[in-house]
Amino acid sequence: MANNLTGRRTVLRTALGVTAVAALAGTNTVQARATERNPTTGAESTSFPDVPGMVGDRRANEFWYQYDQKFYLNPTQEISAALGQIIALFGGFDKTWDVWLSHYRGGAYPYSFIEFLMPVKDSFVFLSQEQRLVYDEYFGGAHRRDLVTALKEFGQGTLYDPRCSAGNKVHMMNFTPPDPTHSYHRWHTFLRAFELLDIDAHWWTQVHRLAGTAWELQSMAQPRIDANDNPHLPSHTVCKVTAKWAARSPGQLDRAFAVFPYPADMAG
Repeated sequence: MANNLTGRRTVLRTALGVTAVAALAGTNTVQARATERNPTTGAESTSFPDVPGMVGDRRANEFWYQYDQKFYLNPTQEISAALGQIIALFGGFDKTWDVWLSHYRGGAYPYSFIEFLMPVKDSFVFLSQEQRLVYDEYFGGAHRRDLVTALKEFGQGTLYDPRCSAGNKVHMMNFTPPDPTHSYHRWHTFLRAFELLDIDAHWWTQVHRLAGTAWELQSMAQPRIDANDNPHLPSHTVCKVTAKWAARSPGQLDRAFAVFPYPADMAG
């Protein structure tokens, strides 16, 4: 999974703002199901088509699959144009974090970075709106807490989707072995831009915390590409990492993402 210009899952990862909840069960992979229970009646109903061979949380798999369709594989002209304007400002997708870091270390942060971003604010507004539509579809209402699971499993690499192409069958942040992924840091740049431009800032701060959670979990788990049996980390470890990131302020998130490639205080 190469770190290309609009690499799979690196364009703009978003998530619904939620604080730490119960950790994932400390089991290995489970066969995905196409049924869910009504939160009121407890009755099962078919929500998603059955996918033979799929592993991991069914809703999370469907969300990441549809997200990739909309923002990577089959984006509209408007989405491509908005992303293109942002990338052009930074001088390339692979330079986004480097540009943010130079502002962060430059002495006039965050004001210098806000001024830098202003020419493409409308593009950030549009992308925020489009992404929230997708998140609300899968994680609105009674499914708010399911997004925490989706991000934690994403970080651990425990979502296997046979519908995806070779090299992309595990929903996780892309990387090119043996190099670590740069994509969480590039995601941080987009999230920080949303916050500093005051585009649903509260929402994006919560997203930021979940992004940090996924980064640390993936750094620890080192999931294998296309493996349908990547194991979960111990439940107490997942819970500890989730709670730590959920308590971080925007400034603390900045300090955390100024370190590469792994979190400085990664759980042992």
